Amino acid sequence: MNFEDITDKVVDKAVEKTVEKATGVSASDIKVAKAVVETGAAGAAAVSAATGLTVAATSGAGITSGLAAAGGVVGGGMAAAPAVLAAGPAYAGAKILNNTWFKDEPNLSEEERDARASARTATNIAATAGVAGAGLVTVAGGASGAAIMSTLAGVGSLVGGGAIAGTAIVAAAPVAAAAAVGYGIYKLFGGKKR
Repeated sequence: MNFEDITDKVVDKAVEKTVEKATGVSASDIKVAKAVVETGAAGAAAVSAATGLTVAATSGAGITSGLAAAGGVVGGGMAAAPAVLAAGPAYAGAKILNNTWFKDEPNLSEEERDARASARTATNIAATAGVAGAGLVTVAGGASGAAIMSTLAGVGSLVGGGAIAGTAIVAAAPVAAAAAVGYGIYKLFGGKKR
């Protein structure tokens, strides 16, 4: 191990401790998020390589090729791509929510601890259902390439975008669902956070 490696490890540890103290997010959560980002970056690189880093990547054929490459990771083709793209953020989002907002702490009241436990369960279920929903929404209009592109373009049009924006929305929705459902269950079971 050279001096640079040792320095990098010391700096990483200092950053982790600072972030943990400032935000309450543990070093293990930071590592999970970092791994998800790195995995997402690798996936994006694979999709970019499959479509070529050109204007063609934003064409219908380029998007279709990118989706097919992403979905091909699990053998599902382009219909599985939004679910594949949603899985990492959904996992990381639920883990971070459960380890920060809904973290179990022994000094809390029994009602608060029960509310947080229920919220953790609901967050996990909502994130999992959201990933499955991402796959179902994609094929709502049919499983052909044209139907999938049309569905994603329709979803993207909600924010003034096209199929790329639709893919991003469908892939990010499970995190939002996990947060909303988890917080709703937390409040329903008597949680006191505002």
